[in-house]
Amino acid sequence: DTGAKGIMTPAFVLLILLLLQFKHLLADYVWQNGWMIANKGNYGHPGGLAHAGLHALLTVIVLVVTGFALWPILILGLLEFAIHYHIDFAKDRITRVRKPDPKKREYWVFHGIDQFCHQVTLVGVVAALLWFG
Repeated sequence: DTGAKGIMTPAFVLLILLLLQFKHLLADYVWQNGWMIANKGNYGHPGGLAHAGLHALLTVIVLVVTGFALWPILILGLLEFAIHYHIDFAKDRITRVRKPDPKKREYWVFHGIDQFCHQVTLVGVVAALLWFG
């Protein structure tokens, strides 16, 4: 029992998605700092790990607040950490090679793909809650 069993109404699912979107905004745009940004392409660097860890921590907080049990939350937090870290690492490596200009389409395509992958991860979190919850 996840603790939220029986309350996975469409409105509750949308609330969780909205909260996960908000935490993504905070972690990727408000609280991410230059140290994190500069080091996401250096595999294993604490800056990239801290950034992915911030995402995972905020996901755990969202899921605790919305009433889920600890075991699925921790598993989902660890999965999001690993997935987020590797999406960011891949994007950084690709953009280091391609060096897209922010004034040109290619840059925004890469940025959009990166953000889409993160959003799919958040949908996956909710899908796992629906499946196991």
